[in-house]
Amino acid sequence: MTAGTLLLILGGLLISAGLVAAAAAVRGVSVLPAASPSARPSFRWRPTRLHLGALAAGVLILLITGWPVAALAAAGGVVFIPTVLGGGKASQQMIATSEALADWTRRLADLISSGAAGSTRDALRRSLSSAPATITPAVTNLVTRMGPQGVEPALRQFAREVDDPAADKIAMVLILRERNGGPGLAEVLTALAADLDERSRMVREVEAERAKPRANMRTIVVSTLVLVIGMVLFARTFLSGYSTAVGQVALLLDFVIFGTALRWMRRLSEPPTPPRVLIDPGLATVNR
Repeated sequence: MTAGTLLLILGGLLISAGLVAAAAAVRGVSVLPAASPSARPSFRWRPTRLHLGALAAGVLILLITGWPVAALAAAGGVVFIPTVLGGGKASQQMIATSEALADWTRRLADLISSGAAGSTRDALRRSLSSAPATITPAVTNLVTRMGPQGVEPALRQFAREVDDPAADKIAMVLILRERNGGPGLAEVLTALAADLDERSRMVREVEAERAKPRANMRTIVVSTLVLVIGMVLFARTFLSGYSTAVGQVALLLDFVIFGTALRWMRRLSEPPTPPRVLIDPGLATVNR
């Protein structure tokens, strides 16, 4: 492989990277994970088995190939690829939370409509014994806070803990009832429970469609790894161009573009983060 060929490869990789960046800019898609505003930087780092495996993979690849870029990519791939190829946990958590909120809301409606609970506060206390496991800690905290803080602050904190728009809607209904009183709470809660059941069904259908690109990513990664390992073991002369400094730069660009494409495909298969609808008065800002 001549220097001219390597320069052509490098130019092609740079053009491909530019096209990927341009497409991401046009579509408004970010290939990097969005930073959570509530996240706090942590400076504690503890090595895990995954990190030790990454180090071992990097050293092994360096001994076999002698390419520092390949060793770095192997170490990064051990940590990065399982994260990218995973998925579905966020959707499954959303479904579980939605179903738990539906069951809990229906329980509240039954307590109020049957007369077993004489007030919103009483219904919340009685619902704790039958709260689904997914939201039991949040409901427990809600009931605990109602005494010293009051119903409304406790409901707002409950919505923040669950971190789901459905929990915001339930909290809003109960807050309005606590403020204004009046009949019809059981009917509203029953309607909310039915909406949550429909939402869970729709999320399951969408998740089944999102599973297809994740399966495609796994196929691409496995096929690529098999091809690369086979070429390293049985076709080293074909890869000899990567032994030069220019070849190492080209190899680095290969790994960067491949990793960026995988991360982009993962972002396309992730469920969007629903916005909160219940805003605390202390956090609200007034536009002047």
